[in-house]
Amino acid sequence: MLKGERVLLRPMQQEDIARQHAFNQDVQLAGLECRTARPAPLEKAQAFYEMRVKPADHLAPFAIEAEGQYIGHCELWNVGDRYGNLALTISIGARACWGKGYGREVVRLLLGYGFHYLGARRIHLEVQAKNERALRCFRACGFVEEGRLRKEVWVEGEYTDLVRMSLLGEEWAASEKEAAYVAR
Repeated sequence: MLKGERVLLRPMQQEDIARQHAFNQDVQLAGLECRTARPAPLEKAQAFYEMRVKPADHLAPFAIEAEGQYIGHCELWNVGDRYGNLALTISIGARACWGKGYGREVVRLLLGYGFHYLGARRIHLEVQAKNERALRCFRACGFVEEGRLRKEVWVEGEYTDLVRMSLLGEEWAASEKEAAYVAR
């Protein structure tokens, strides 16, 4: 488990399935995540849970808990990549938790875990260009844009760009030193 000031990153639990199922029905959330917006059966949430509790060497999955409840999930993918390239994903499905800084805290916890404990050299992600909240979050956490796949994904009635971002280990380490100096 990874504990921040307001969030806890923990293993998924059986009790999380019902909330994940509700998140899977959210059409706007599907667009933010570049998923096809359509109703999903309960079995999809059950399969999602089972995939995250079954040991997999390449995946470090977490449930996000805030205010005492499951609000979403996050992962680091490609764990064990011989070049130290990990992929990060995050989804906060609880709309009441949007815009409150939980995403930044989760991303910072994942970055610390990935660089410090897993030995990552580089952590990357992709986000659709209309997801301004996520773009602000990732930039605030030190990610830089590497490029765009133009009009790659269909979101809210039109094609939009898919933005590729990354953060290198040395950039993260420098920002951590700066943050520690400022906190003194």
